[in-house]
Amino acid sequence: MSASPERRETLLAAQNVVVLEQGLEVFERLGGTSADGRSLAALYTAVPDGLTQSGVGGHFRHIHDYYRCFLGGLESGRVDYDLRARDPRFETELAYAGTELRGTIERLCEIVGRDDELVVKMDEDHSPGAPDPWSRSTVMRELRFLLSHTIHHYALIAMILKVQGFDCGSGFGVAPSTLEYWETRTSCAPSPGSDQ
Repeated sequence: MSASPERRETLLAAQNVVVLEQGLEVFERLGGTSADGRSLAALYTAVPDGLTQSGVGGHFRHIHDYYRCFLGGLESGRVDYDLRARDPRFETELAYAGTELRGTIERLCEIVGRDDELVVKMDEDHSPGAPDPWSRSTVMRELRFLLSHTIHHYALIAMILKVQGFDCGSGFGVAPSTLEYWETRTSCAPSPGSDQ
């Protein structure tokens, strides 16, 4: 028996919250010091040469912009992902970014039980004669998109931090379904050296 739409939407909102909370954990760790006493905060804004055009802060800001657009459009039923704020403070100030992300998590927790129909805009083709950029969607569909989008950027964040000597942990940037699969596979597999 499949879960009700409300239950599925609640699970999707909860998965988004769990993934965003992983980001907060990284923020907290970056606010600390390394084993040799160096501040880790500079890793938030550093852009490793030849790897990417954006640092960790830029990726976190980009993720947050999408959630902000989604939550901002819920009441009107029109989510415009092109209205991203691109707030430079989110990219450069770790404490500010943490406060903003906590607020987003609180707002996500408030949408439990909603699967309204939405109209969504993501206009990637601004050329004359391009198709109408507005599409029909639902809260549930957008939560799926946001989860996937966040995990994709977390994987990039993990890579950027790893080349700078910072380990985000094995579950950061990995889809919840993949983590569940790994857990099942590990718990069902015979232990090394057993006769099974």
